[in-house]
Amino acid sequence: MDTIKTLIKRILSYSKTDWNFDDYPTKTCKNPNAGEDKVAYGATIINWTRMVAHGETEEKALTALQDSFKLYKENNNELPRPGTKVPLKFASTVNIDKYEPTAEDFFKRVLNMDYHEGFYSDGSVLEFLRDNDTDSEEMKKEVIKRTITLYNVDITDIYDEPLWTIFERIDDKK
Repeated sequence: MDTIKTLIKRILSYSKTDWNFDDYPTKTCKNPNAGEDKVAYGATIINWTRMVAHGETEEKALTALQDSFKLYKENNNELPRPGTKVPLKFASTVNIDKYEPTAEDFFKRVLNMDYHEGFYSDGSVLEFLRDNDTDSEEMKKEVIKRTITLYNVDITDIYDEPLWTIFERIDDKK
């Protein structure tokens, strides 16, 4: 059924150049693993990996998907043609790659982690350290304290900025 719906939407897309949400093939489903009502249903644009939304009902999931689509359309110059596969795009790593040796050292000495066991892009921030078992403010204070102790660099004002800005500051201090 998805294949037929996708094919129809793709064929129809050749009759216009400005596509809207209704031009895309969508589907909804009940989420059997939902732990919360707000994610009881899912909605997606078929073949568009990252265009997914959730809601308490199918209608709310579709409304959330429509909102996500609108936001995407407002922030991107081009839309993928309806009915085509939209590959998953990874964020840029141009800036963070410049500081790989510093990142490796920082992860090992400050975070007690292996930098190469994760994917970190130019937009990655220390938010990934948060979990339900740890007080995030205490974790923040500890990371700042370790950075001052090990590198003589205060990152208090850029703690919530992308990681590469922290590494840049550490490198500038060397």
